[in-house]
Amino acid sequence: MKVNLFDLDIIKQRRPYPNLALMKLSAYHKNKGDSVMLNFPLGGFNLGYASCVFSWNRSKAIGLPEATIKGGSALDINSSLPPEVEHLMPDYGLYPNSNFSQGFTSRGCIRKCPWCIVPAKEGYIKAWASIYEFWDKRHREIRLLDNNILASPNWDETADCLIKEQVRVDFNQGLDIRLVNDKVAYQLSRMRTSQLRFAFDNIGIETQVRQGIALLLKAGIKSRHLSFYVLIGFRGDTGWDRMKILQSLNVDVYPMLYKDDTGKEPELTTQIDETIEFRGGRPNLRKYLRAIGRID
Repeated sequence: MKVNLFDLDIIKQRRPYPNLALMKLSAYHKNKGDSVMLNFPLGGFNLGYASCVFSWNRSKAIGLPEATIKGGSALDINSSLPPEVEHLMPDYGLYPNSNFSQGFTSRGCIRKCPWCIVPAKEGYIKAWASIYEFWDKRHREIRLLDNNILASPNWDETADCLIKEQVRVDFNQGLDIRLVNDKVAYQLSRMRTSQLRFAFDNIGIETQVRQGIALLLKAGIKSRHLSFYVLIGFRGDTGWDRMKILQSLNVDVYPMLYKDDTGKEPELTTQIDETIEFRGGRPNLRKYLRAIGRID
């Protein structure tokens, strides 16, 4: 049988970010002896699957054959893979330019942030898998996609495995600074990471941000090793106060402009007269400065 997989989030990218669900579906069908194609022109296949994560790409599903099985957060928030597919080793060969493994050791979250779909999609946090379920040992890096891994019931087990294996790890969705304590800081200090990402999305957690950073520094992690996502534009918040605090703590600032369901970014009208030295990614900084009218 010929199976066609449609990754609707792929734009014209030289190294598109791999879709985990499609890689697992590919592994499932290849194990059955089926022929699998990715984004092959319409026609000439017996079964199709389409996945879309970002809502602003959902229009790409228009025109797909009616029998195509559609999933992903943007198309069906309740969609999920059957257990016999979910817990397979992904077929990393589906994205030949990818050189890392990825997966979830937990699902869900303990928080209910108003801008986030995770509580509606995945519910309260629960243990999901060991890193050995999805880590191809030919890869020297694992990208963990957990939404709040420090809150997971199996965090200690996961941390022990990452420390033991000394594989480079990227906590891709960020870590919850509110859950950092002495033990967590020590565990993180023993892992191979190129940067540790956290979030400072509302001013109400300023005290916990400061305390968490202090614990990480105490464990021997350099401030330049820490990066903070800063949500910008949700309900008009410019995030300027939060970024000034992070600048004073000498950590990377990573402005993240909130996008609505159509992918539109906010138009912020607040005029900012101060200057700030950003240490984060330049593309995101330029997007932020455009949004507040500092540059064209």
